[in-house]
Amino acid sequence: MNTLRWLQVAALTTASFLSVGALNPTTAATFDNIELDQNNLIAVAAPYGENKNQLLIIEQISSKQPCWSESGSNPVSVDPLLLNFNFTGICDRKTDSNGYSIRMNGEDMGLQYLIRLVERNGELLLVGTHRTDRKAPEIEIGRTMGLGDGFEKIFLNPGWRFTKRTYQGKALGHVYLTNDSATPYTRESIPNPSNPQALPPSPQPLPSDPISEPVRELIFTKPQAGTTPPEVGSPATRPQPLPPAPAQRSGTPVFVVPTTPQQAEPVVPGDTPTTSPQTLPPPPSQEPTIPVFVVPTN
Repeated sequence: MNTLRWLQVAALTTASFLSVGALNPTTAATFDNIELDQNNLIAVAAPYGENKNQLLIIEQISSKQPCWSESGSNPVSVDPLLLNFNFTGICDRKTDSNGYSIRMNGEDMGLQYLIRLVERNGELLLVGTHRTDRKAPEIEIGRTMGLGDGFEKIFLNPGWRFTKRTYQGKALGHVYLTNDSATPYTRESIPNPSNPQALPPSPQPLPSDPISEPVRELIFTKPQAGTTPPEVGSPATRPQPLPPAPAQRSGTPVFVVPTTPQQAEPVVPGDTPTTSPQTLPPPPSQEPTIPVFVVPTN
């Protein structure tokens, strides 16, 4: 059975070389493309060798006879009917890079990417791999939705379609696997909305120390003569006003003449004025006494 399938693929490949032939590398900007009826083409995973597969594109040119049939699901089996009759003028097939390539964002990627089939997660994936840059991401084009033992249909991913190459307005036989996107991507690179990445926890604010009541510092200074001690809560260096002089008794007024530039304590006049200078007793702070003279006015 496997030998028969290999011979079928070999027959398709040989016919493809005879009809198409090898194409010389040409600048990608030279080519354009035209749209096709997507129902007239199918991408097929064709088995060959030992557990190997290659891409086969079949195109229905005429409705005279069907070129393939489909059956089953996951995967869908394909019967290449064109092998049973002379398909010239009815069917066309592309079996290698001479017959198909990738076109993205209006650019022919045939010289940069190679199309191949790989088995992953229980299905075959149709991918494009960069020819020289091994670190370049793969371009995922389609998948078989399962594994089988024969020809299997490849379902193109959303955004992908078949177009045909044109040169100076003339349609050629080369088929493009076309996507209008400019960025190649794989299914693994698409974020899964059902599993959003958890945001890092926001930093917790540091506990703030309670604001304590400011400590008042009380400064005590030695009282000066003629001043009173400052009250609590007022600046210690601010002098207090002198108390008013006591009321004069009836008698002879006197004048107080200090002998030094410092301010003297007021002297309460006595009942009998004296002509000799009087010395006041020393204050409680044991400061040096300030002599004063009492001079009668008459």
